[in-house]
Amino acid sequence: MTPNAGPIRARPLDDHNVFRQFLHDFYSLRRSLRGHRRDVWEPPTDVYETEQDIVIKMSIPGVKPQQVAVECNGEVLTICGVRKGPDPGSVRTYHQMEIRNGYFERRIVIHRPFDSSGAKARYEDGFLYVFIPKAPELVRHVLTIKLNV
Repeated sequence: MTPNAGPIRARPLDDHNVFRQFLHDFYSLRRSLRGHRRDVWEPPTDVYETEQDIVIKMSIPGVKPQQVAVECNGEVLTICGVRKGPDPGSVRTYHQMEIRNGYFERRIVIHRPFDSSGAKARYEDGFLYVFIPKAPELVRHVLTIKLNV
């Protein structure tokens, strides 16, 4: 050790490190929701438009609203959560098992401009409805570049 050496210091948190830490925390949360099972299921989902909104209708009966998360990143909307099954200690034998339990996740790409800040959701009769206001069409700019050859 050199005479003037001090304790090892962590790198300062610049924007890149903060973003990397955010991603690490987000994906760690997803992994913890999944538990040790890697069995992710996708609930049946409809996506349609009304006059004002893009509507996502997802069939998730038996899921409590506080067990669902909705995230928007660019044009991708991710809905994830957990549906708990019966207490494993109470089940002696399954005779038929068709209802998926555990972690679910569904990613929906929306190919239309929308305003995610005005999104609203409701849970009714086993269906999650997410209403996202449509935004005006994007203005596309045409750029012409002349090459000096």
